[in-house]
Amino acid sequence: MFLFAIDAIITGAMLQYLDKLSTTIAVDLGTDSVRVWEKGKGLIGEYPSYLAIDSRSKRILASGQDAYEMRGRVAANVSLLRPFQKGQIWDKKIALAFLKVVLRDVLKKSFFSPTILFSIPASLSQSIEQETIQLGYDLGAKEILTVVQPLAAAIGAGMPVADSSGGFIMQLGAGINEVGVVSLGTLVKGERSFEAGDDFEQGLQTFLQKDRQILISRDTARMLIHKLVSVGDIHPGTVLVTGKDEKTTAPKELQVSAKQLLPFVEERTQTLVKLVKKLLSKIPAELTVDVVDKGLLLSGGGALLSGLDSYLVPKLGIPISVVDDPERAVIRGMGTILDHLDEFRRSLGYRGEESNN
Repeated sequence: MFLFAIDAIITGAMLQYLDKLSTTIAVDLGTDSVRVWEKGKGLIGEYPSYLAIDSRSKRILASGQDAYEMRGRVAANVSLLRPFQKGQIWDKKIALAFLKVVLRDVLKKSFFSPTILFSIPASLSQSIEQETIQLGYDLGAKEILTVVQPLAAAIGAGMPVADSSGGFIMQLGAGINEVGVVSLGTLVKGERSFEAGDDFEQGLQTFLQKDRQILISRDTARMLIHKLVSVGDIHPGTVLVTGKDEKTTAPKELQVSAKQLLPFVEERTQTLVKLVKKLLSKIPAELTVDVVDKGLLLSGGGALLSGLDSYLVPKLGIPISVVDDPERAVIRGMGTILDHLDEFRRSLGYRGEESNN
């Protein structure tokens, strides 16, 4: 008995030691930003999803924030690439090169092959999910797990996802918007729309070109969304916008008010109303009762649009609230999963593979 106890203590200590030599990380593959969470440390990095490459030598010039800041300021031979678009891997080689750069330090310190948890949209096809899994193996991982983003966001928001009663969440990203019902640890039903954050920015550029005859940059459109755009209660101020005259291409400045942008904003917001109603028409009556009772949670960067929650309430007839720090709800949920990996593997939401190599 005594020797057995000694063996158990040694084995337990050895497992803990080996666990420290192997890194376990979560990677939220966002269209706009990639976020990395390391088990035991928390959020260790946030990187704009951009890679700058010399198109002649194929050499990587910059990644993340450094590459993002090069937009519109580079020579013809420099390509600025976005490895993840519309919620999925847009270019496998570029995605692998990008992740090798941003994960270099965390992977280098792992004595054994790491375990990687990737976030994926719920609406991805199986073939695209397999591409994501293969990406992890190409990074040298021993085990790849995936979690759908609405479920991860619900966990990150503190929703009791294991309950039988349904929880309702809408993840508003740059490349894809998804609304889903979560119950018994899995995503029961979901709907998607690609009219997300990127499309919103491009649409605002087009609106101002037609309505005010001014050409603005993507960065200017993003600035207007953060500083001026609102639904419901109109922002009282104006913002000075600098761009080019549509006809003459000469520099042009004008003051833009939230009221002037409201027709565009309300039209775009209707796509979210339609998305939610589409899902509500497809879920069982039992879950509909839960949804009406608990309300809808908004997560993702799009949830930061001023007044969105109060604007949607009368349109949908259900309570609506924005989760804390909505941009990081997915990665927070993934961090929680890393802390409870054994429970996740036993849950209905588990999706993963282990290398046979």
